Amino acid sequence: MTDTPKHPVRAFFSLSRWSVQRKLVLAFWLVSVIPTMIAAELAASTLSQIFESNVRIWLQESTKIVIDETTEIMHNNARVAQLFERYARPNAEAGNKRDKLIADIADAMGIDVVALIRSDDHRVVFSTAADDIVSQISLAPKAVLQTIHEGGNAVGTVVSTFHTVQEGVDYVLVIATYLDSSFLTSVADVHSLDLRLYLRNPTGFGEIFSTQRFEDHPTEVPPRVESTLRETRQPSEQSTSRYSGLYSPIFNDDGELQGVIFSGLLRHSTLVGLVNKTNLFLAILLVGSALSLGVGWLISQHLTRPLRGLREGVRAVTAGDYHRQVEVIGGDELAELSVTFNHMTERLRELQHLEAQLRRRDRLHTLGEVAMGLAHEIRNPLGIIKTATQLLHRRASLPATDMRHLEYVISEVTRINDLITEFLDFAKPSAPIRSTLPARQLLEDVLGFCAPELETHNVEAVIDERAPGATVYADARQLTQACLNLILNAIDAMPSGGRLTLSISRGQADKERPVTMISISDTGQGIEPEIIDRIFNPFVTTKASGTGLGLAKVFSIMENHDGRVECVSEAGAGATFNLYLPADEGEQA
Repeated sequence: MTDTPKHPVRAFFSLSRWSVQRKLVLAFWLVSVIPTMIAAELAASTLSQIFESNVRIWLQESTKIVIDETTEIMHNNARVAQLFERYARPNAEAGNKRDKLIADIADAMGIDVVALIRSDDHRVVFSTAADDIVSQISLAPKAVLQTIHEGGNAVGTVVSTFHTVQEGVDYVLVIATYLDSSFLTSVADVHSLDLRLYLRNPTGFGEIFSTQRFEDHPTEVPPRVESTLRETRQPSEQSTSRYSGLYSPIFNDDGELQGVIFSGLLRHSTLVGLVNKTNLFLAILLVGSALSLGVGWLISQHLTRPLRGLREGVRAVTAGDYHRQVEVIGGDELAELSVTFNHMTERLRELQHLEAQLRRRDRLHTLGEVAMGLAHEIRNPLGIIKTATQLLHRRASLPATDMRHLEYVISEVTRINDLITEFLDFAKPSAPIRSTLPARQLLEDVLGFCAPELETHNVEAVIDERAPGATVYADARQLTQACLNLILNAIDAMPSGGRLTLSISRGQADKERPVTMISISDTGQGIEPEIIDRIFNPFVTTKASGTGLGLAKVFSIMENHDGRVECVSEAGAGATFNLYLPADEGEQA
């Protein structure tokens, strides 16, 4: 019976399947969510109070627009009162001409009614408006805002009265300006703001002007609001779910309530409907949670970075890559773990190298024993064959052709014997007899020996001494043989000539031991990548007639000297062989 796989959603919410980073993020958020909620509550309360206070102040300032406009009209009426007083005289001779001039001036000044009324009997001596309009105007000195019905419509009016005496008779000069559609044009385009003016009428305070028109707003001041304004003589807030409103009273000099100004702000079309305590709390909580998650993710990213490096390092080591090192970050336990991991890979790398050496030595030991047996079994017959052939060769009675064939046999037997000797020398190398040698002198002797071969193949050889006076602790004969093998290989790699560079420098310290590095570089075709890892193995060669023991012999010599050899090459860009040797006897490992 097979197990049913878990549902993807269940797998996502299963903490056991979560990564360490995800768990750290969750823990950080859980720790910070309660402080975030408390901070969100405090911030929401404070911000909502500040915002509502600012809205209240803004509405109060909006109501001042109506008062300022009304005051400006009254000042304008006062400025033109003297001009109208000069022309509006009861005994003026040019009646029609006078009436037209006054009407033109009033129209130009934006004044709707100019009337001269006799005080004792209220007879209208002169007027630019119809008698039914003038009869509705109250001459009370404090009645500044009045309601006049014109054509069946209630019109708000700013009335200014001025006492004048002409020819010993008392008159009242009335100047009135309608609060019509041209009133408050500066705020009419603010669609979310509604400014309304209510003036007294027989039933209370009715609306005579509005910049906007909210659907559910009453056309008269509610009696409850009117009573509150009279009692407190302060603005009264009246808000609904659709708008925030403020009723402001207008009193005359006698303290009588003449009008009411309403300033309203729609909620659905402004921030007023969005900025409240609940919305602010949710917004701050969401932003705070997002910040907490973001900060938690950054911190967890930083904390788990060494763990990710260790994970990749373990995978690399499992795959056999013992050269992998992880970055050490900080000085905590994870950093100590990273350092321990790096030490482990170094130790594994050393053990791998030691294991390779042991396997190689075991193979060479086995190969040497086999070689000794084969050499004994092969050299004895070869000696007999060579001796017999030489005896036959000394006979003068043999034809010339047979003599030449015998010479071929002797030559091939000698070559086979030399090959066996070379193989035995590789398989059972002799212990080096070391001494401290000047590196430059050693290379000069080798180049002097190879000079004819270098000249024949048109190869230019130079010594680049980067560490003057450098020495090596080695067997002169064996090290010369190793350098000679590398130089001859370099000559073969440059059949058309080239440049051979022998460099001397200080190598990288190995276990606190000074090392001298000898580099032999050519400008040949280089070594193919697929063979470069095997070039030091016995019988691996790229030459048609090579034995494949030259580089293997170099490797064996370097191991016997507690050194190492490495090859750096790219196809078509030449090859460089670096020999690392102890610099002197005293620091030998």
